[in-house]
Amino acid sequence: MNEFLKVLVIDDEENILWLLKEGLENDFIEVLTTTNIEQAANILEREHIDVCLVDIFLDNANGIELVDRWKKTYAGVNFIIMTAQNTSSNVINSINAGALDFFPKPFDLEKLRNKILEICKKTESESTVGKEFVYDFQTSSQKMLDIYKLIGRIAKTNINVLIQGETGTGKEVLARMIYEKSNRSDKPFVAINMPAIPDELMESELFGHVKGSFTGSVSDKTGKFEQANGGTIFLDEISELNYSLQSKLLRILQERELNRLGSNKTIKLDLRIIAATNKNLENLIKQEKFREDLYYRLNVVSMDIPPLRERKEDIPFLVNHFLKKYRDLKGEVLSIGEDAMEKIKKYTWPGNIRELENAIQSSIIQSSGSVITADDLPQKISKNNVLNGYSDSLFSQLYKLAQDIIDAENLSQKNMAFDEFCRITLKPLFEATLMETDGNKSLAAKILGINRNTLRKKIKELNIE
Repeated sequence: MNEFLKVLVIDDEENILWLLKEGLENDFIEVLTTTNIEQAANILEREHIDVCLVDIFLDNANGIELVDRWKKTYAGVNFIIMTAQNTSSNVINSINAGALDFFPKPFDLEKLRNKILEICKKTESESTVGKEFVYDFQTSSQKMLDIYKLIGRIAKTNINVLIQGETGTGKEVLARMIYEKSNRSDKPFVAINMPAIPDELMESELFGHVKGSFTGSVSDKTGKFEQANGGTIFLDEISELNYSLQSKLLRILQERELNRLGSNKTIKLDLRIIAATNKNLENLIKQEKFREDLYYRLNVVSMDIPPLRERKEDIPFLVNHFLKKYRDLKGEVLSIGEDAMEKIKKYTWPGNIRELENAIQSSIIQSSGSVITADDLPQKISKNNVLNGYSDSLFSQLYKLAQDIIDAENLSQKNMAFDEFCRITLKPLFEATLMETDGNKSLAAKILGINRNTLRKKIKELNIE
């Protein structure tokens, strides 16, 4: 890295140029700024620019298209895209066009300065801006921004991807994003929901069969892997794949070929595999329910989607997305009232984005005007719950506790997860009630809604002094 760095900033807002010059320039970094595309090109031509910051939406140009073009012309320049519209397509297309990073507005100047220092003198392979996304979501979540950047980097490769996340977090959406930006986007995308296929039909559904291979097989059948040949196959909830069939999937990953059930004919495969799971596969490996060699074959690149309760800053974006998506239910795009939005933000969303989508559909149907109110929301969301204020921290902690207990019980084979969870969570409830009643067991039992004998039993079981 040179001792002195030159940074060029291109933005059509003078206040942004001033902010970045004041915030980034120091004894080691010189910042040049311009609102003019031709002037920017002249600077890149005559100056040695280490990093060029480009806004996406300029008056007379698109920043992503500029980066795509300039990356080829000015090979020594590292590009960073910036914008206030942090949609998945903007992030992925930026990285795909050759930008080394993507920074949302408003800026964290310290992070931006550190990134400039980090990426200087690094190079990245060229790529092109592709078609518009079907799946495009605004985000303010740093975790999601990082995922979109990763998609931009690996989409045009053929490496296998493992997407991990709770039910309803959008694992298939990410899989389709990867597919849409891949070199296989004009070939099939085949999605398979593993739990939906009965065990006795799994092998035939995945790998196909020939006529007479088993009772009822009256004709040849093409399996899902053959249907996806040339394209991408998405294996949703891969943890549900029968252990005996995991070795056959492993062979496909290793050899890129298969045999239909009942046939010795080898079929060559050329496809990309994206798998997803809502379970901890490493724990399943310890329980000998999932093959370790298969896990490592699938998990070449891993993406961990945060649950909605950990990215609540994205809820307004998602709500507006679903309001537009389901406007045909009312024939117009409704808006969301402040009272309804507050209720939505406080809810813990155990079903994640899928539950939010269903809630918005229901609310649109329930609404009588052009604005969705709190009363239009499903009751479990709209009702006044004293725990709402604690939802973020409390639910996350209890959920993590439940996961740890389940993992421990699976490994120990004691099958006492329910009792263990109750023991841990009930003790503070009983202690707090007895404290509030100054040890009055009759009053404590009344508050808890149990009889005194049950209370005495629980005090003893929970070892409460």
